[in-house]
Amino acid sequence: MAERVAATRRNAQGAEAPVGESVETTPPELKHCWYAGPHGRQAALLLAWRQVNPGSAWEGNIAVAAPDGDGWAIVTMWVSASMLTPADAAR
Repeated sequence: MAERVAATRRNAQGAEAPVGESVETTPPELKHCWYAGPHGRQAALLLAWRQVNPGSAWEGNIAVAAPDGDGWAIVTMWVSASMLTPADAAR
């Protein structure tokens, strides 16, 4: 994530990427979803999908709020696809 932020700042300033470093010109499509986790049903952003082994269950990489001491923090994590539903799905 830090690399993406740095690349975005370089692009905004018109600087070239260092040799050997690729710069994404198109960010991945973010999708809103619902995450059924330990704190109940929460709004989340789906960042990516993966399937660890061919034929295995799919997992989604999400960004979601989680309790952090005095408040909440945004965390990213891989979770089972069974824990996610589209944001436009009825309850």
